[in-house]
Amino acid sequence: MSERRIEFPEKVVNLTSPGWNSQLGRYFIGQSSELYFGNQLGAWSGIMNPCHSGVNLYFDIFTITNFTEQSFTAQIWLNAKPPFGVMSDSPITPSNQAIFPPPRPNAVMKQTDYLAEDLIGGVNIFDRIVTPNSTLVSDSHQGSIIIGQGGSFSIFLKSHGTDMITSTIVLTWWEEKVGRG
Repeated sequence: MSERRIEFPEKVVNLTSPGWNSQLGRYFIGQSSELYFGNQLGAWSGIMNPCHSGVNLYFDIFTITNFTEQSFTAQIWLNAKPPFGVMSDSPITPSNQAIFPPPRPNAVMKQTDYLAEDLIGGVNIFDRIVTPNSTLVSDSHQGSIIIGQGGSFSIFLKSHGTDMITSTIVLTWWEEKVGRG
């Protein structure tokens, strides 16, 4: 009689790129403070990949929260120049809170409000309307938007009326060394 051998399939674990990069400590979340705009003034927040960071940013999700009774437009831009004027840093945290010490991103997240001018340079890839008292959540881009060294991902907020608006922006991304897959 021949010996019968039973083979068991290997255990397969399917992690999305965001999940895998979170485990590796390369997935980050940044949130603006409250942004104020309206009456012909705008607000802006974005992530910037410094020129010599050594990483590419793989963009995943954005959310925009509208705390007011008036809708507004959110313009999504790639590689626009940051607005001129005072900008403040937005806090960034790794999504994997089990790693000690916590990883630090190479990217920086900035913001500014009460802007009188539009963004320049770059490409406005799409616009979204943010309805009153709501949070707009983008579909997961799962890294399909890649920001190289010296590039940026920006959201510019524009009002349609004279009332002042309060909003926040959350951005998520992961970072991988240039040349790594």
